[in-house]
Amino acid sequence: MVYISCLLHGLPFDPVAAAILMLVVFAVYNLNRKTDEDEDAINHTERYAFTKEYEVILFLSAVGAYISALCLSFIQGIDSLFVTTVPLVAGIVYSVPLFPARLGFRRLKEVPLMKSLIVAFSWAVPPALLPVLHAGLPAGFATGIVAAFFFFLVFINTVVFDIRDVEGDMASGVKTLPTILGPRRTLLLLTGMNLAAGAALVLVGGFLSGVYPALLLAAGIGYVQGYLLCFHRLVKEKLLFELFADGQFILLAIILYLLTLAVQYLPV
Repeated sequence: MVYISCLLHGLPFDPVAAAILMLVVFAVYNLNRKTDEDEDAINHTERYAFTKEYEVILFLSAVGAYISALCLSFIQGIDSLFVTTVPLVAGIVYSVPLFPARLGFRRLKEVPLMKSLIVAFSWAVPPALLPVLHAGLPAGFATGIVAAFFFFLVFINTVVFDIRDVEGDMASGVKTLPTILGPRRTLLLLTGMNLAAGAALVLVGGFLSGVYPALLLAAGIGYVQGYLLCFHRLVKEKLLFELFADGQFILLAIILYLLTLAVQYLPV
C-alpha cells in the first residue's frame, strides 16, 4: 500500500513507512484473531486451532510489533506517531464495549456496516498520509484521492470477505451487509459502488494530477472489478481467493509497477 501511495503521490518509495505499516498489519491481524474467535471457530477451523495453540506467542509478537511500529513512527515525528495509532484506536473503539446498554448496542461491532467502515478508514489513513508526512509535505488533493482510493478498495474487500463468512457471522449474531441483504444483492451493490466511485476517482485524479495517475487508479478499479466478477469461482478455491482478495495490494502493486514501465512508451 505504501508503494502504491508513493506512486500516486509522485514520491520515491518510503521504506520506513512500509516497515511501519507491515508491523501494524501483522499486529492488528493477530490481535483480531483473538477478538474474532467465535466467527473463526465456524468459518476457519484450521486457523482457529492454530491461533488457539500459539495464542500467547502470537499475542506477545503482535504487541511487540505494534510497539516497534510506534517507536519507528515517533522517530519520524509526532504526526507520524499519531497516524500510526489510528488502526489501534479504531480497533479498540470497534471491539471494546464502550457504550451504555440503553443505546441498544455496547460495541460498534454490533452496528451494521461499522466493521467495514472502520476497517476501511483504519487502513486508508496510514498509507495515504505517512509517505507525505515523512517527506515533509502538506497533505493535498492527491492525498485525498489516495485515501479515498484505499478506503473504497478496503471497504469492498472487507465486505467480500463478509460474503464468504456469512454463515459464521449469522451464527455469531454479527450484522454485516451480506447477512442483511444476502450475498447476491451485496455483490451487485459492491459492483455498482466500485464502478461509480472508481469512475469518479479516475476523472478527478486525471483532472487534478494528469493521465498517469488516472491510469494507475483505473488499473486498481479494474482489478477489484475482476475479483468481484469471479467471486463465485474464486471462493471455491481457498488459496486463489486468499491470493486475489486478501493479497490484493501486493498483486496490485506488481501490476502498477509493470504499468509504470509501460506507460512511459505511450503517446500521452
